[in-house]
Amino acid sequence: MANHPEGIVEAVGASVANKGMLVGAATGFFGWLSQVNWIGIAGVAVAVLGLMVNVYFQARRDRRETAESAAKIQALREQCPR
Repeated sequence: MANHPEGIVEAVGASVANKGMLVGAATGFFGWLSQVNWIGIAGVAVAVLGLMVNVYFQARRDRRETAESAAKIQALREQCPR
């Protein structure tokens, strides 16, 4: 869970990625409103980078949770009498 070092790193990474996407989107919108192309392009680039980091950390979380779930199911099977 989140008490393990990997879980902490993934939680922080996902949080930073989400905030990066928001900042990038806001910057892109500001650039579009002000019609300054480089601000809009920079905002879109930050948003895309944030999205890629978010997808990476979500995939890691999904793999970790699948492995934890399989381990819990195996432990329960071992506890059940046959």
